[in-house]
Amino acid sequence: MDVDELQHALGGVVLESAYLERVLRAAFSALIDSKYAAVVDSRLTAAAMIEDCERITRHHTDIPRVEKERLLAALKACHQANSHRNRVIHDAWATRPGDVMVTLHGSADSRDVTVMVRTPAEVREVADRVADAAEEVRTAMTAAFGPEWALLEDRLRRELGRDVGADE
Repeated sequence: MDVDELQHALGGVVLESAYLERVLRAAFSALIDSKYAAVVDSRLTAAAMIEDCERITRHHTDIPRVEKERLLAALKACHQANSHRNRVIHDAWATRPGDVMVTLHGSADSRDVTVMVRTPAEVREVADRVADAAEEVRTAMTAAFGPEWALLEDRLRRELGRDVGADE
């Protein structure tokens, strides 16, 4: 296996994951309808944002049924893509071919972990899934809220002149 190719493919997953998180943060703010959502979402993982966006969407009274179903389907695709992303990113550190049993040492609770090494092509496929899921959410949010939905998330940042971080 060409390690450089694998690293390049993993970089694609990381880039698409960052974009997905950006879309999810904007969706979270728009669903809550508050610029202050950025204070909360800055500390949430992608998985938590997806779950919270799903919950809010289910109860949101201003989203028509058809758009709500479309958004929930897009968020489900995000959940699946993020799960695949996690497996690829966390399993790809081993560069051995096929399934390998590795013993992790360093604590009294060492355990056996099965690691599945993926090919660069498989990793690029995961990057594409993540990108497609982000685009589905973006499209569904635009259908539900109009083209201005993504601007709310940045409003507080612009007012403060800086990012709102979880460590503040």
